[in-house]
Amino acid sequence: MRYPLLFVLFLFPIMSVHSQSVAIFPKVQNEGASVTNPNLSWQIQTRITPSIDGQNIFSIRYHSDGKSALIGTTDFYLYRISLVDGSLIWKIEAKMQYQKEFDGPKIFDVSPDGQFFLSFGQTDPNSQSSERYLVIRSSANGSITKSFPAENSLFYSVTADIDYRYPGDESKTNREEAGLSPNWILTIDNAKFIENGKKILVSYKHNMEGPNFYDRRFMIYDTATGNKLNDFQLTADPNSADWTQPAGFEIAHLQLPFQYIQKRNSILYGNAHGRIHEITPSVMNQNMSIEIVEEKPAGPIVYIPRSDSEDIETKDRQTIRSVAITPDGNHLFCSAGVETGFIQLYGYNLTTKKEMLRSSFFDAGEIYAPSNQILIIGGLYSTGKVYIVDTKLGELLFVSNDDESYIHPNLLAVHPKQKEVLGLSTGNQIVILRPQGGSSPW
Repeated sequence: MRYPLLFVLFLFPIMSVHSQSVAIFPKVQNEGASVTNPNLSWQIQTRITPSIDGQNIFSIRYHSDGKSALIGTTDFYLYRISLVDGSLIWKIEAKMQYQKEFDGPKIFDVSPDGQFFLSFGQTDPNSQSSERYLVIRSSANGSITKSFPAENSLFYSVTADIDYRYPGDESKTNREEAGLSPNWILTIDNAKFIENGKKILVSYKHNMEGPNFYDRRFMIYDTATGNKLNDFQLTADPNSADWTQPAGFEIAHLQLPFQYIQKRNSILYGNAHGRIHEITPSVMNQNMSIEIVEEKPAGPIVYIPRSDSEDIETKDRQTIRSVAITPDGNHLFCSAGVETGFIQLYGYNLTTKKEMLRSSFFDAGEIYAPSNQILIIGGLYSTGKVYIVDTKLGELLFVSNDDESYIHPNLLAVHPKQKEVLGLSTGNQIVILRPQGGSSPW
């Protein structure tokens, strides 16, 4: 039984689906989203102009100390700055030969102990056809402490007549002499420290476009040795697969959102067919023991978000754009939608296996769940807003705007310990968001 609407945002509903759900959303007036309880509101507490030579910020992460930040800029430099005054702690060059229009050194994650962070290197800095691989850098000075080998594609589909497996040195030489890029190299997509920093979970994608969007893999490495521990090839589940298409996907998958749940020892990821799967080490082992992608297991389906739009004929094929899991591992939030722009935010209880809520208002590009109570939502495009929501009290805590409170919705960083968020404002100014009053833990 569905319960009444909790609130309306610009005429788009958010619905509470199950009374036993603990996550709720705030009531907001029809004329627009606003913070209704000033006693709980978050505000921009500090503005910092970082010492980064006036360059544009491409990537930003908190250091584990919570007092400094790591920044990658579009001129391919890495910086560590103090969050007290923006002063420089260190700067190091991370130049690449292959640079896109808006590009820079991505900072994927910082180790829990703060000693290292994950970024990428390039297989051959002198060649634009070379690709990117995982590196570990020192947080003390930015230097590379470990480089992981570049990964080759193992994609092999009979029905789609595609074979990207490494063809050997002769083919490599012939393609190089012809000025062609290799079609068997993967490029790094994202990386996260897991198991308290003992392991690294990495997502890879094909280095070429077109149907190669379907060539996606997860890999797990041992942090200390760099050894690969496990591997998983993305594939569609049998009930929704179209095996005339690569990996069975009818829809290209530009992003691969995923989260690791330590207490379940599993990965939850969203795919292009609107399925959220859970994979364990045993599923990964089974997947990689099979050559043909059509026969590989996709992992059990945890959740299928369904669209409310009357204009969408297929309700269960909403491409998953982002996934967030609460620290207790009990609740999943995801953003899903179609390329025409109808996006919904969903909440799902992993314990009861029931949907909690859905919203057509939040055009979410990235979702963060730093606590079991706070949800941070960044818009899909740079013109979108940033929202902070208390999902237990049902309060909207913060909404950015286009004026003095503008925050880039795709360049956010969450403090590792206390209620605080970094965001990029106008003119490369960094703002620090906090609730009113003193600092408090997540």
